[in-house]
Amino acid sequence: MIQISAIDTLPAYVIAIVLFILVLASFFAGVRIRRNTLRKNPELSKDDFGSISSSLLGLLALLLAFTFGMANSRFDDRRNLAIQEANAIGTAVLRADVFPDSMKNILKKQFEEYLEARIAFNQSGMDVDKMVEYYYKADGISAKIWMSVSDYAKKNPESTRTSEIIPAINEMIDITTSRRAAGEANIPSSIQLLLITLCVCSTFLMGYERKNKFDVLVIIGFSLMLAFTVFTIIDMDRPRSGLVTMDEANSKIVDLRSLFKK
Repeated sequence: MIQISAIDTLPAYVIAIVLFILVLASFFAGVRIRRNTLRKNPELSKDDFGSISSSLLGLLALLLAFTFGMANSRFDDRRNLAIQEANAIGTAVLRADVFPDSMKNILKKQFEEYLEARIAFNQSGMDVDKMVEYYYKADGISAKIWMSVSDYAKKNPESTRTSEIIPAINEMIDITTSRRAAGEANIPSSIQLLLITLCVCSTFLMGYERKNKFDVLVIIGFSLMLAFTVFTIIDMDRPRSGLVTMDEANSKIVDLRSLFKK
């Protein structure tokens, strides 16, 4: 159900640290290779790679902007869906109050179990086993809720109660599929690898074109900001872990526990 690639299993800060080291190493590797090349063939000092370096850095900036926009857009979609789910569950629970006590008590108990399963799913983090367990648990409980209401509708075909609650339950069930799809819609691993590769290649060429002395602090600062930018993009793309999470949006679902307090 939930597909996670190899690069997605690595924490964002680990990727950022490795990228920072690779960027620095590639720059100094470019500088050393350039110097060794010039010792063997001094005439190559006339070559100018500035246009190529600028083009590559421009491509890197474009890809950074593209992936940042993609991560931000998908994060907003996930947050909006979480709020929509909270509204859908709350609406369904409230509409259960119009049923007779015998039916209302059954539905309220099932809704409470469903809510706890969904909360556990949201709080399972990157633990795939727990995610799968609670996803299917909530799915099974929603099927029971649907059967309870459909059985009541068959026995009371003229009741307006079922015509009110069925759309709410249907929306509550459908939103889980939307959230699942949004949760799995991460930045493709190929784009992440391309971004990392482009960072390394760009800094290597920057180092290779150095003809004069350079400020080491500037290079370290540039590498640090590049790594931090990539970290922000990846962290935003993984709302179940890291600094940018869905805790605030998911708290709206947790707040629904108040509907079951006696």
